[in-house]
Parts: sequence; C-alpha cells; structure tokens
Amino acid sequence: MEKMRILAIDDNTVNLATLEQELKSKYEVIPMISGRRAIKYLYREQVDLILLDVEMPIMDGIETLKEIRAQENGVTVPVIFLTAKKDKATVIDGAKLGIMDYITKPFDPEDLHERIERVFKRLGVLPMEEEELYQRVIGILKDMKDQRIKQAIVKTEEVLNYQIDEELSGRIRNVLGKLKQENVESAVEMMERVVDFLDKRLNTGKKVNALPIAESEISVRILYAVDDLANFKRKEAIAKLKDLQRYDIGTYVYHVTEEVIALLEDYDEVKAEEMLQMLLADLKNAPSSELSKMELAGNVRKPQGYHSTINK
Repeated sequence: MEKMRILAIDDNTVNLATLEQELKSKYEVIPMISGRRAIKYLYREQVDLILLDVEMPIMDGIETLKEIRAQENGVTVPVIFLTAKKDKATVIDGAKLGIMDYITKPFDPEDLHERIERVFKRLGVLPMEEEELYQRVIGILKDMKDQRIKQAIVKTEEVLNYQIDEELSGRIRNVLGKLKQENVESAVEMMERVVDFLDKRLNTGKKVNALPIAESEISVRILYAVDDLANFKRKEAIAKLKDLQRYDIGTYVYHVTEEVIALLEDYDEVKAEEMLQMLLADLKNAPSSELSKMELAGNVRKPQGYHSTINK
C-alpha cells in the first residue's frame, strides 16, 4: 500500500529532522524549511496532510496557510498546526482557515501519531477501530445521561464523519435524529443498544484470544493502575488497564475496567480511581470468576455507589 504523504513545514531543521524520523515508518514525509518553498511545491504536487509551524520568520503559519488555501492543491488538504505555545488567538485564526488540529511543541511522539491518525479517520481515509468507537459511544452516552445534550450532538456528528460499519452508522444516525428532536430518553435507549451491539462484537473476539491470568494477578495489576493515578500518570494507568483486558479477567471486571478507561479518556481521574477502589473491594470479597457467573446469570452485584454508563 502506498504511503500517505505529509508535508512538514518548519524553519527549524532539527524539528524537521525529528518529524521525519518519527513519521517515516508510516508516512512519506516531505520536509520544507519555509512557507514560501512549501507553496511552490504545492503548485505542482499533492499531499495528504500538512504539518505547519506557526512561528516562522518572514512568512508565519497563518500567512502560509492563507496562501495554501488560495491554490488548487491546498484548498481542502487537512492541516495541523505546530505551535510552541497554546495561543488561543492563533488557534481561532487557524480554525477559520480550516485547520483540523494543533500540536504544542515539544511534541510527544505518541500524541503526534494519534493526532495524525485521528485526522485521517475523521476524513474517512482510515477506518475507526471498533475499540475506539466503543469508547466514544460510551462517552456520548454518558453526556446524554448527564444532560449535556449539545455536547452529545457534536460528538455524535463527529463520529459519523468517520469510516465505520454501515449498520453501526445507521444506528448512530438514528440516535442523532432523536437528540435533535429533543427525545433524549429514546436516544439513550438506542445508544445503549449500540453499546450492547459493540460490546458483544468486541468481547466475542476477546474471549477467543484471551490469555490466562491468576486471580491474585488481576488485583495486583489494578493496584498498579491506582498507584499511577495517585501519581498523576493517566496515560500509564490507561495502558495498564488495556493490557489487563488482553487476559481472561471475566465479563464483570472487563466492563468495569472499560468504563474506567472511558473516564480516564475524559480526564475524570477522581471517579476512575473511585471505581477501581470499589472493584478491588469486590475482588477481595468474591473472585472475578464468581463475579462473571453472577453477571452472566443476570444477577451481578454492582459496587456500592457504582452507576454504569452502559446500563440505567
């Protein structure tokens, strides 16, 4: 498969070299030392994405983007700003010219890749993985239940821009219709069915490939995640929980860790840590295998104070 082409524009040669080194395994990177050179290049060549430094001498990022948007090969090309500081005015100016995102320098390599992939997914160039869709749907459902309807509508419209399964997109489009009609109760019920649909699909594959794990090891790994949260290491906690989900941890533990991950993705560390502590207490009183049997029998005991974002 031919690599997608990314035009990187920065007046700093070290920054350009770093971008090229980080991205070359997945993309063809075309480095440009100035906005003027990039504009000349776009007269004759097409690219799939532009990474554009904002603070450049002679011709800054905003001026460069205006010139890019004025020519045929630059009208619709997605652009991500690279900026040394989070300047609200610059981001607003960029948004008016159609930037898709911005990254603050010095950038985190993982964050750089995630943001680029997110842009390509939003454009339908790359499909959204069902795992990511599941997390987003849970977040939308939570917004609806918390009466953040405008936020839920915006997030739902964004999801529908991605390349997703036709049946799922149809279901989610129906949810959007109900939200716009202010029929929130029906929208919640419909989105819960989407969650159940994805949940079954994801767990079918996971159970087949799940690795064995000792009961005591489950609690230890959750404790490590709690420790990460206590030390403000949100990403590390998410990584540990996702790694734990590769194992045969039982349906109940899987559901709770899934919701904790959704909370952490939404930067709600406090509630996430509370849920993990309650899960640890449950595991102490009953092993995960027993909890799974209770849930499969439709009689799962939720931790005290636990309100699922999946079930009413």
